[in-house]
Amino acid sequence: MLTVAAARTTIRLTLGGDMTTLTVGSDAEAWLHRLVPDLLDSNQLESIVSYTDSQILRDVPEIDTHVLRTNLHASSAALGRVMLPSLITGVTPGELPDEAHVLAESIAYAGLDLKVLLRIYRSGQQAMIRTLSEQIELAASEVGETRELVMHSAACVADWSGTAVEILSGTFAFDRDPDPAGRFSRRRETVRSIIAGSPVDPAIAQMRLGYVLDDSHLAFVLRLEDNASGGLPDLERAAQRIVSHLEARGSFTLACGHRALWGWARTHRSPTAELATCLAGTAIHAAFGLPAHGVAGFRRSHLESLATQKMSRRIARPGRLVRYDSIELEHLISQDQEAMDSFIVRELNGLLGEDANAVRLRKTLACYLDSMCSVEATARELGVHRNTVRYRLERIEQLLGHQVATRRLKLEVALRLAAALHN
Repeated sequence: MLTVAAARTTIRLTLGGDMTTLTVGSDAEAWLHRLVPDLLDSNQLESIVSYTDSQILRDVPEIDTHVLRTNLHASSAALGRVMLPSLITGVTPGELPDEAHVLAESIAYAGLDLKVLLRIYRSGQQAMIRTLSEQIELAASEVGETRELVMHSAACVADWSGTAVEILSGTFAFDRDPDPAGRFSRRRETVRSIIAGSPVDPAIAQMRLGYVLDDSHLAFVLRLEDNASGGLPDLERAAQRIVSHLEARGSFTLACGHRALWGWARTHRSPTAELATCLAGTAIHAAFGLPAHGVAGFRRSHLESLATQKMSRRIARPGRLVRYDSIELEHLISQDQEAMDSFIVRELNGLLGEDANAVRLRKTLACYLDSMCSVEATARELGVHRNTVRYRLERIEQLLGHQVATRRLKLEVALRLAAALHN
């Protein structure tokens, strides 16, 4: 029982479309005004989010993957920052943070159904009610009767959960509404602005994307082979495997048509050949940029991944995974096709052609240069006698009109370009 006759404060909640009136004492209201800022403190909020996430992962083990765990944590934190103030106002915000949408989208792309989303929010609702009830019980001596506060907080949490599920259910109805509330259009436009180099507010862009921009980014492009079956769900699953393999701190993907996907992973790690295991048994090809930091790095790594995709298709590079640093030279020089052709013809004059002799001489020269101009190493690599290598080198220098050593670097570049682009 309250020891003083406290004034009563009426708080109106909109629950399920109906206005509900709850009454709490002025002491309790004042306590709420002190409690909410404490809950929003970064350390306290992180503790609440970690507890809530652990309960959700216990109840919904299907989402215990690196990508979904990361998106769940971001969503829980963002929802906490947006929803906790309604303990005071009694008004649930009509819009959800982008992080909540990202979680719902990643669940849908992972092939999980709406029931999984419902279980997540039911579990999260129960965990949050327990957390707030514990806070209220601890403060019982300060606020007197706690029944009204427990009812009030439970009603708020139920409203948060119900509103969120109602809004997010649209994520699982793409065929009926491919762009609910224009959310995906805004995200796509934000990405296009960044890629175009237009001025953007990093804070706003980050909120719209649900992805931290002040970090190192590794961009990639996934595409299905031209005649392969499959679609975006296959590409999304491959992207999740890649992000998990990289142990990235977060990720963002954007569909580019129905057979290609742009992706970014928050990591300093460069792609390695082991990443190809993420594409095993699929008809998916991956093109990677290089890690780079911040908004500018988000853009640069993406442009590199696009260049990698373009060059890998042009030069028919073997393997399902290609990195920018493996095609960078070809890409940079091939920007001016006429100048590149002229360079190749000038440097390899007399060695071009598809006859057996020309092919043999180019192969010998490339091997000789790769072997640090060692006749012995070249002979071992080609499986021929040292004198054969010497004879071919003499013939090469006759056709070129100069000694190999005098234009070694240009010859290496020309041979690489000729092999890659002019087979």
